[in-house]
Formats: sequence, C-alpha cells, structure tokens
Amino acid sequence: MGSSRKLKAAVITIFAAVLLVACARDPQKAKTKYLAAGEKYMKKGQYGDASIEFRNALRLDPRFVDAYYQLAQADLAQREWQAAYASLSKAIDIDPGRVDARLDLGRLFFAARQFDRANDEAISILREDPNNVGAHQLLGAALIGQQKPDEAVESFVRVTQLLPNDARAFINLALVEVSLRRYADAEEHFKKAVAIDPKSPQTNMDLANFYYLQGKLPAAQQTLQTGIQNNPDAFEIYVDWANILLNAGKAKDADGVLDQLRNRLPKSPEAAIAIADYYANRSDMEKALAELQRGLSIAPGNVDIEKRMEELYLTSNRVDDAAKMEGQLVKQAPKDPLIKVMHGRLLLAQGKNQEALIELGNTIKGAADSAQAHYYLGVAYWQSQSAGQANAEFQEAIRLSPGFALALQGLAEINLAQNHPAEAQAYAQEMVQNAPADAHYRILLGEIFLREGQLSAAEEQLLTASRLAPNEAQTHLDLGKVYAAAKKWPQAETEFKNATQLDGGNAATLAAYADFLVARQQTPKAIALFQQFVAANTNTSEGHVKLGSLQFDTNDTNSALAEFEKALQLDPKNIEGYVHLGALYEARHQIDEAIAQYQKALSLKPNFAPFLTMIGNLCLEKGDLEAARKYFAQAVEADAHFAVANANLAWVDAQEGKDLDVALGLAQSARSQMPEVPSISDTLAWVMYKKGNYLGAIPLLQECVKKSPESAQYRYHLGLALMAAGQKDSGKTQLQAALQMNKLPPGDKELAQATLAKTR
Repeated sequence: MGSSRKLKAAVITIFAAVLLVACARDPQKAKTKYLAAGEKYMKKGQYGDASIEFRNALRLDPRFVDAYYQLAQADLAQREWQAAYASLSKAIDIDPGRVDARLDLGRLFFAARQFDRANDEAISILREDPNNVGAHQLLGAALIGQQKPDEAVESFVRVTQLLPNDARAFINLALVEVSLRRYADAEEHFKKAVAIDPKSPQTNMDLANFYYLQGKLPAAQQTLQTGIQNNPDAFEIYVDWANILLNAGKAKDADGVLDQLRNRLPKSPEAAIAIADYYANRSDMEKALAELQRGLSIAPGNVDIEKRMEELYLTSNRVDDAAKMEGQLVKQAPKDPLIKVMHGRLLLAQGKNQEALIELGNTIKGAADSAQAHYYLGVAYWQSQSAGQANAEFQEAIRLSPGFALALQGLAEINLAQNHPAEAQAYAQEMVQNAPADAHYRILLGEIFLREGQLSAAEEQLLTASRLAPNEAQTHLDLGKVYAAAKKWPQAETEFKNATQLDGGNAATLAAYADFLVARQQTPKAIALFQQFVAANTNTSEGHVKLGSLQFDTNDTNSALAEFEKALQLDPKNIEGYVHLGALYEARHQIDEAIAQYQKALSLKPNFAPFLTMIGNLCLEKGDLEAARKYFAQAVEADAHFAVANANLAWVDAQEGKDLDVALGLAQSARSQMPEVPSISDTLAWVMYKKGNYLGAIPLLQECVKKSPESAQYRYHLGLALMAAGQKDSGKTQLQAALQMNKLPPGDKELAQATLAKTR
C-alpha cells in the first residue's frame, strides 16, 4: 500500500510538471489559467491570493487587459485605492474602449470626492456608449457633488428611461427635483417609485416626508398608512410616522403609532431597537434604555440590543454601566469588531487614552470593510482630539457606504470645528439633498451658513427646519443668532425667548439668550434670568457656572466664586467650572491657585493642548521657564498643530537662547496657522532677532505695532531690532515710546535704557 501511494504521488507530480512545461511553451494558455485561478480566489473572497495569480498572468503578458481589470477588482476589495487606480489606468491605456474599467475608475474618483474627474470620466464613456446606465448614474451623482443639481436632472431622467422599473432611479430624480423646488415633478416621481415597489419602506417614507416638507400632514399620514397596509411588518414606516407626528407637535399620536408597532411586532428585537433610537434621537435616554430592556426581555442575550445599550451608556457618560454591558458582550461575541471599537471608546471615557488608541488601531484591521466600524472608530478619535484621524475614518465610512448620514454629519461637524466652513457646507448640503425633510440636517446647514455670514441662506434653512419641527428649540436658538447678526433685535429676542420656553431646563439654551442680553448691555437682566434658573434647577451644575461667569464679567468676583464652588460641589467633573474658577484666581493674581484649578481640568481631559498651554502660561508668568517649557512641550506633543503652544514653546527657547533653529520652526508653524495674531508674529520676530536676522524681524514687528500700538513689548522688540540693524533714530523712537508706557518688565526696562544710553 505504501509503495502504491508513493507511485501515485510520483505520477501526479510528473503530470503536473508536464502541464507546467506545456503551459510554459504556450504563454497564452498559461496566462489564461492564472486568470481563471485568480477569479476562483475572488469568488472565495481570497483577494490576496487572487492578486498573486493576476500578477502571474501579467508577467507572462504585460498587456493582458483582463488581468489588469481583475487585479483592480482585487485591489478595490482590499481597499488598496492607489493600486486599484494604477491597475485601472493601465487597463484603459492598453484598451481605451474598456468601458467597465473606465466606469470603475470614475467611481473611484467619486468615492474620493474628486467629483470633477468622475464627471469627466462619465462624459467620456457616454460619448461612446450614450445608453450606459452606470455612466449616467455616475454623471448625475458627480454633478450633485459639484453643487450642480440643475445639470444633474438630465442624467437622472435618462436613468429612469433606461430603467423604467427601478424605484430607486425615480427616487433619485425626485430628490434632485426637490432641491430645485420642482415640487410637482418631484411628487410625480415619488409616486411612480411607490407604484413600482409599493412594499418598500423607503419609497413610502420618501413620499410621506416629501408631503410633510410641503406642509401636507394628512397626505403624509395617508401615505404611511397605505405603506403599512402593503407591508404591515415594516417597522421603519411606523417609526417614521411617529417622527413626523412628534415634529408636528402631536406627541400623543406619535406614542400611539409606536404602541401599534409594539402590538404588531411584540417579539421583534429590530422593532425595539428602532423605537429606542426614536427616543435616543430626542435625547430621552431613559425611555430609550427602557425600550431596549423590553427588547432584552423578549430576546435575552441579543447582541444587537446590548451593543445599542452600551452605545447609549457611552453617549450619556454612564461609564460604569457601559463597562458592565461590555463585559457581557465580550463573552457573547468576542470577535465582533464593533464591540472592540466600543471597548476603545470605553477606554477613552475612562481616561485611558493611549490604551484606547492602541486598541482601536488594532481593531480596524479585522473590520476593514465595515462602514460602521470606521464610523465609530472616527467617533473615538474625535473624542480623543485626533481630528485628522477621525476625518480619515469618516471618509472611509463614506467610501464604503456612500451617503452614510452619520459619517457625513461627522465630517460636517469636524470641518466646522476646524473652521473649514466650505467643506462642512458641502457635507451638510449632501445630507439635506438625501433627506430634505429632516429638520436636524437643515439646522446643521443653517448653522454653517451662519458661521460663513450667509444670513439669508441660514434663515431659509432654519425657517424650513422650524416648519418641519416647530418644537425644536435649537432651530429658534439659531434663528435668534441669525437675527442678532443681522441686527434685527426684536426678532432675535423673540426667537431666543421661544427657545428658552421650549427648552427651559437646558442651561446652554438660556446661556445663548443671556449672551445676547450681555451684547445688548443688559447684563443685569441676564443675571436675573440665571438666578431664577438656578433657583428652579438647584442641582444643575451648568447653571451655576454660567451665573458665576456673568457675575465675574461684572467684577462681582465674590459672588462668582461662590457659584463656581457650588457648581463643582454638585458635579466634581464639571470641566468648565474648573476653567472658570482658574480664570477667576488668575484675575486675582493668585497664580498657584489658578494653576491648581487648571490642573484639575486637565486631569479630567488629559493631554488637552489648551489646558496644558494655559498652565504653561502661568508658569511663565511666575518666571518658571523650566516648568513652562514642560507644559508647552506636552501641548505640542498632544496637538502638533496647536499654534499657541508652538509659539509659546518657541518663546521660552528664545528667552533662554536654546535650540533657536527648533524654535524658529515652531514659530513659523504657529504663524502659518494664525498669521493674524500679533503675539505669534512677535514671537517669530523675536526668535529671528535672537538668531541675528534683524532685517527679517523688523517687518513682522512693524506689523505688530500697527495692529497693537498700545503694546510696550512690541515697540520694545521693534526698537531693539531697528537699533541692531543700524536704524538708530527709528529704534530710539520705539524704545522711548515703550518706556513711556511704563509696562515693561524690569529686565526689559533695564535693557531698553542701557541700549538708549549707548546712543548718546
């Protein structure tokens, strides 16, 4: 038997060798075999092995178009975008008529949000194949991305002609028509989509939300009722109906619809999650969690429900509850990538930032194709102040799932926070384009327009949001800000009052009204409002902080001190309370006490560059350059792009004459980010002065003096630079002016006097 098996193995080996030799003699057969082997691996999801086979084929025939195309598919599956681009480009170079490759290349451009290049690729395909559905879809989407909806209509119309039985094609056309206010056409096409697929939850909801956007509540309700009749188990329709009713101010009717859903699907975990999300979106965490508990009672151990519960616990900062839930989840589904992402977020909430980032970095390797995993990873990075990495993860989520609303919202908010309003606007407009009846998306877009100073556009979005959700306090708050910016004071005050009436228990809402009153020189009225607020909401830490800050602004520091201390008694984790208390001590020149408060804030938000910089500034004021350098260096390490920390670290080095080349780089980086701030320009000039570049320092210092002529320090530095450059008379003038202001520190005063004495 043993000999027989050996003989059989030998025969197989010889046969395989013969085949290889035969293939080697016939490269055409060999490359075809490699291609076929790669395609088999692709079907099994073994993309790395597939890539090897396709490359083997290309070694035999470097102009094998099919192999390049299939290699690109393997690259795309592995998220190797640059490699996919190279493979597709090569295939097109060899065979310009390869439409599938050109279409994939266009889609790659679109996923990278290079809308102009996607546009060009689509047009190129349509020149040769005018009826290519994919190219028309790509062109329409690219035009929308370029904010050209009027031009996109033609492409979407053509798609409906080519796909007359595709409901989604008509929905896409209708959404573009809504953005162009072609409401009659939009209604016709929404209805056509429902007629094609009457059981689809999405088509019914899109038509209903269109009616609601038009203010036609009865038509919206009738549409959803019909949708439920056609598909009575579609829980999404019930929840959408409840949302519309709630936004219309009919909370009891909304609860009735949710009761219908519970009665229809009493044992559905998916329905329980959908109802919980309804409550969570309205910040009613207790009802959301109660609904999830109901879901667990009917489906014990349901991982999806438990994941949602941990998410809500993390969102509401119930860290201990989140940790307990995670313990259960890890036992049930230890390999679930979203559970691992949640673990990273939990570590962040526990202040274990470094552990969290290591955990999150490892997690995504096993969830490369999960849009949700990338989104939640982005959330975690955003929580840890890593905006660049958060942005990248949100982008990846959208690449994997175009139109992913949460990721689009994350990108809009990140860009808004980083003062990139144009980019934020593009993402917000895409959200409104996809869901024109969602008030929250319009609020976000309105806030972005407000930030850009586009008051009319902001008002339009916010008024639409107000019609869609009249009881949403944020809408009225933002309208108040719009009218205040336009100096329409009565309208502004009316909207601020509306917001506080709708959300009277929210200190942040009242704070916005108070800020408006302060700006109108009505600080006593603002203080009175907050005194009433804290009397009615005795356990609200935020209210005491705001009242204290208003009192501090009127120099009533004793009352402010009492309010800040009360706030911190109520909530020892109130970071804003420590920051305000630190500022109060700083104003009283109690530097050590101020440092102690900022350090408490830092302990709650470790490695936060602004807090580190604030402490460093106070160390600098004490003359402790070594401690100041330590804090500034930590701030730069935490956020290399934090301009103030870079400038201050450069200043310390310049004062001591240490590492001036490094200091120059830090100061240049700071000024490139904040060229309008005189103190940063002064720091750069002072480093240049210390390095002997007097002529380079002078224009910067002249700019500083022009912006802040009352600054003795800027005039002092300019005077020294002018003197060192040989411009004695101008230098003397600036030094004398600096001394006359009587604001220079003793050491600087002595040097200025000594320098002047040398010119006599």
